[in-house]
Amino acid sequence: MLICKLIVKNVNNQCIMRNYYFIAAIVGLLLMGCSVNNDEMSFNNDQIKTVNSVWEVDGCESMIYEFHSSLGEFIITNDNDNLYLNFLANDGFLIYDIRWEAMPSEADLPINANGINSSRLDQRDKFDSGIAYHGETVPISDFGVDPGYVIVAAEVILKNSLDQKFTAWVGNESDFRNGSNYLVYDICDPSSDPICEANAGSDNSRTYTFSEVDALVNDLGDIEALYKTLLDEGVSRDGTFSPTGLELLRAFNRNPYRGFTTVYTVSNDVGGVKCTDSTELTITVTPD
Repeated sequence: MLICKLIVKNVNNQCIMRNYYFIAAIVGLLLMGCSVNNDEMSFNNDQIKTVNSVWEVDGCESMIYEFHSSLGEFIITNDNDNLYLNFLANDGFLIYDIRWEAMPSEADLPINANGINSSRLDQRDKFDSGIAYHGETVPISDFGVDPGYVIVAAEVILKNSLDQKFTAWVGNESDFRNGSNYLVYDICDPSSDPICEANAGSDNSRTYTFSEVDALVNDLGDIEALYKTLLDEGVSRDGTFSPTGLELLRAFNRNPYRGFTTVYTVSNDVGGVKCTDSTELTITVTPD
């Protein structure tokens, strides 16, 4: 299954950078359509470019911005050292030109009477045959000591299969007559916001006859062990039961022929952040 959005997690309060090597033209198609046929893969050699990209960092949420008119997406994230900028064209479009700049504040934007002047943005990347993906890495130290945020301005030129040209700006901050945009990105501290996850799995149930239960349960410990056989694969067996095994046994002795439900809870602690998850487990007993 292909998931066309990003999911980021924190593991043991550490920032882990994932490097992805992929064919940029194919990734652009997969991200939007999640399928590729032979016609969609008819790119020439100039359009197929292998890149080393980072768009997912543990502990930091990747921010996704759509280009105007759904021409593509811009994905930005960071780790402790670098800012990662990712430009992706939607299915049916290719990127031909990107003028961009990342800067410390709005005061650094090259603004004239109409808006942002793209010709004065510091960086430019041109692609003669067009590409579906382009990534950039910028050292965070370029923005000073411990910057709280950065400003990104980028004008992207795309074309469709009919060679029609489209202009898109990155971001959602705009009061400009020429339609230019920019974005304010808050620098993430991967070590400050650990993400805690706990998974108890799905609710499960099973039916036994009275004689089957009698054969399986010989002492109090067997009760919880029997319920743990209902847990999904991969779920921790170190959780707690409510009602407890003793309470379930007492309920069984009062009226054995019915359903006995307990809530199984697992907990986790990541960097001082505690989280729990629970599931319902039910055993129903019927007469022989």
